[in-house]
Amino acid sequence: MEIRPGETLKLRAGNFHAEKLLGKGKSGYSWLVTGGTCRLVLKAIHDEPCHYYTFGDKFAAEVHAFEKLYPLIRVPALIESDAEKKYLLKEYVHGPTAAELAAANALPEEAFAAMFAMCRKLYGAGINIDYFPTNFVWSGGELVYVDYEFNPYAEEWDFERWGIYYWLNSEGMEKFLSHGDYGAINIEGTGKPVSGPFEREAGRLAKKYGRQKHGESP
Repeated sequence: MEIRPGETLKLRAGNFHAEKLLGKGKSGYSWLVTGGTCRLVLKAIHDEPCHYYTFGDKFAAEVHAFEKLYPLIRVPALIESDAEKKYLLKEYVHGPTAAELAAANALPEEAFAAMFAMCRKLYGAGINIDYFPTNFVWSGGELVYVDYEFNPYAEEWDFERWGIYYWLNSEGMEKFLSHGDYGAINIEGTGKPVSGPFEREAGRLAKKYGRQKHGESP
C-alpha cells in the first residue's frame, strides 16, 4: 500500500487524510492520518529487505505481536488491519519519543523505572521487544511501546545489556536523529551499542529498578 502526503484514504473505519510520515521501520512506513478530530497511525507494510533482520510474513507477524503484547504491556490499540492491502490502523499516542528525550538529555528517571517494570513482564513471558528508544513514547507519565514486534528472550538483546545504552547516549542519539549517524550510537561494524561511557549509570539503574531488586533471578 503506497501512501502520498495529502492523499485521502478510504478505510473501513472511514475516510482519512494522510498528514505526515512519522517514520520508517524494518517492516513498514507509519503515517499520521486524520479524520475529523480523530488522529490515528496507519502502518503500511513494505517489502524492503533489512540486512540485519530476517522476516517471514511481516503483516502476520505484526498482528501476532499485537495479540501477544497487548495483554502484557501498554501498546497502541489496533483499530483495523487488512491482510490484502497490508496495513494496520492503530491508536495514535501523543508525546515525545524516548529517543527525542534522550537526544535532549531530558529523559526522566521515571521512564527508566517504567521500562524496567515493562521488562519484568516481558522477561517473565520469555520475550524481548525492540528496546531502541524510537519505539517508545512518553505520554502523560506513561511509557508506551508503539511498535508491534517481539522476539524470543535472549540475554544478549535484553534492555539491560543492549537497549539501555541507546537511552543513555544523549550526544550520540542527537547525532543519530539529526544526521542518521549510526556511528555515534553503535560500535563500528556491529549492531551493538556504544556502552563503555554509560556502564556505571546503566548499572545504577539496573540495580535500582531491575530484576534483582524484586527478588527475581538475573
